[in-house]
Amino acid sequence: RKLRRDRRGVQHLSPIEKLLAPLPRDCGIVTVIDGHPSALGWLGSVRGHRVEALGVEQFGQTGTIADLYRHYGLDANAIIDAAESLTTGAPVLHRKMAV
Repeated sequence: RKLRRDRRGVQHLSPIEKLLAPLPRDCGIVTVIDGHPSALGWLGSVRGHRVEALGVEQFGQTGTIADLYRHYGLDANAIIDAAESLTTGAPVLHRKMAV
């Protein structure tokens, strides 16, 4: 990847490149935001990671936070499902039970 140069001509990585640099290229990233999923879904394009972007694509519902997260697929089980979709490993056996 071509590094960016600052005004002095020194090459450096952007903050997001530094953050993602330790991750193996074949790992997947699950992003979770209680806003539109495209706000974070671009992160995979930084180094070519596969991404499962979770978020809210339709607005206007009312309810408790737990109910809304479950409705929009942002609860713990949805996050586990997203992670499982990015790996060929065994399924997660112990899931958080909704209260």
